Amino acid sequence: MQHRFALFAPALLLLAACRYGKPVGPAPTRPSPAAHGAVIPDGVPLADYDYLRERHLRIPVAGVALARIPDSFDDARDGERRHHAVDILAPKGTPVLAADDGRIFKLRTGGAGGITIYAVDPAERFVYYYAHLDRRRKGLAEGDRVTKGDTIGFVGTTGNAPKDTPHLHFQIMLMPPDHKWWTGIPVNPRPLFVE
Repeated sequence: MQHRFALFAPALLLLAACRYGKPVGPAPTRPSPAAHGAVIPDGVPLADYDYLRERHLRIPVAGVALARIPDSFDDARDGERRHHAVDILAPKGTPVLAADDGRIFKLRTGGAGGITIYAVDPAERFVYYYAHLDRRRKGLAEGDRVTKGDTIGFVGTTGNAPKDTPHLHFQIMLMPPDHKWWTGIPVNPRPLFVE
């Protein structure tokens, strides 16, 4: 009788573990970003995309829920030009927040983006571009460290933004090895936002 119990004991333990929710076997592997509906752009290594996804980016406009952000990435604009960003509509003057920890890389005024901020993540693998700002936070300077959620500017309509449609144009680019950020590969921010 003891011999029979010894043979069935492992099977009984397995059944009990299944019944009471205990893991039996290795944990499932992490699904790829593509399994979550994200499209990894050509030229962006999976390791870089995973790194970015694990940054848990904040929605960069105060008080805006993810459901209110249309996926305008790669929409056609002005004929053949592609929109490699998302536009987040909000009232003029709404705080613009750092989507990630990092450093202010460049501050620009003029051109299509109007008043802009370029920031980089802590490893300087990605550039975050905030455009059409009404103004930047007072005292913000190139080289400043920012923490995810810090106010860095305010929603506006500068540059080529329609004057009756205040919004933040938010773009992410993979930083090229030569640090010419303007040639970086754009990445759709919307699937990366965490509420």
